Amino acid sequence: IVDKHPDVADTLKRFKRIDPFRPKLEFDQPALLQTIIDIMLSTAAADDRRQTESLRSIKTLDDLSEELENRGFSISRSATYLRLIPRRSNTSEGKRHVSTVPVKLVRAQNTGRCPHEDSHFAAATVEYLKDLAILFGSKSVFVMSQDDKARVLLGIPAAKQQAPILMHLEYYIKLPDHDFVVAEKHKLIPSVYGALIFKSKQLSYSGSTYIGIRSGKHDHSTAFTHLADSYKCLSLTEFKCYSHTDDNKLKPILIVFTDGGPDENPRFPKARQCYSDFFLRTNLDALF
Repeated sequence: IVDKHPDVADTLKRFKRIDPFRPKLEFDQPALLQTIIDIMLSTAAADDRRQTESLRSIKTLDDLSEELENRGFSISRSATYLRLIPRRSNTSEGKRHVSTVPVKLVRAQNTGRCPHEDSHFAAATVEYLKDLAILFGSKSVFVMSQDDKARVLLGIPAAKQQAPILMHLEYYIKLPDHDFVVAEKHKLIPSVYGALIFKSKQLSYSGSTYIGIRSGKHDHSTAFTHLADSYKCLSLTEFKCYSHTDDNKLKPILIVFTDGGPDENPRFPKARQCYSDFFLRTNLDALF
């Protein structure tokens, strides 16, 4: 046939296989990978953390397969998926993704939340309080942030969740001979209090920090514990340089930033009681 029809000789030579195994789809369709990129470029988003150059598609796999078929490519749905970046490359399924393009399918996530009707009001209130603090200045205002951080596990539950570490073999770790806590609810509650300071007439979070630690099994984080910690902070030398004036008197205006939890939100009676007690005992002019 080649001798009789030299004009089709080049086309027929493409179907002659030297290797006995089945060739890749890219051999007969060399523009496949580039076409996938062209299809997804117009409907893709950058990686969440901007740490890779992969594109996260907002199309479905069925849409991509249908578009490739419309453009004349012969490829199955599973073969199309194998040309994309896998969700986890260290799995047996992920190792099948050999010839890939920088495109990743997005799985629907249920992390979205309905916006609160007072979210803009709360954000504006915080900004107004910062403007108020800047207006009166560091001589009259002490700004403090308080919040409870993630609880720290103790005993056997903590050992189960501890990440593996590399350790030099010349060191031998010995633990004291005592019974570890087995209870699952035994945790430490860290309550963090940070002093906001003024830098270049702007508020900064680079002030001193006090961390109060309580047992989650025998104690709780309440408005009264925050009240006791607040008195403790005011008595510390590290905080006095921010909370007191030059004549060792508490600044007349105190602003406290919280996350609005039940142990901190002023709309709860116990929190109002504690804030009122703090306001009267410290003889403040204003408490926000």
